[in-house]
Amino acid sequence: MRKLEELLQLLDEQIELLQQKHSLLHQMGECVRRTDATALAGLLEKGGVLGARMDVVEQRTQELREAMAEEAGVAAAKFTLGRMADVLDPPAAIALNDRRERLLLAVQKLQEESAAVSRLVRFAIEFNNELLCALVGSAKEGSTYSPQGAVEPSCEGATFRQSV
Repeated sequence: MRKLEELLQLLDEQIELLQQKHSLLHQMGECVRRTDATALAGLLEKGGVLGARMDVVEQRTQELREAMAEEAGVAAAKFTLGRMADVLDPPAAIALNDRRERLLLAVQKLQEESAAVSRLVRFAIEFNNELLCALVGSAKEGSTYSPQGAVEPSCEGATFRQSV
């Protein structure tokens, strides 16, 4: 039962860290909107620290899950949180399922925020590329055809080579 209590605590910590990462991503998106590079740099640093903490908690959770799987006589790869709940008594199963649902919700929200920030950053890069093209006086028509047969604009190396 001690391992289950520790697992529940680790899951609570994972949920909290995911919520913090969601908040951090939202703040990063706001920095991009405000073009506040200084604040963004600070948030990126915080993100690195948060990511390291998430890795530690994930590693400990994995080790604990593997130990619990061994005790239950189940292959670790098949001993998911849902499978664990199936072999626990009802109060413990309810507690574990609650954490599992909250974890899934936190991951879903994080994925949605990440996609929104990625779209925002992609737009900012494309906008900056257009500004660079305007500054270097490049014509909108280039000499290279795209696979669809349209003429592609060329800025003669003035574009950022980044992907999001």
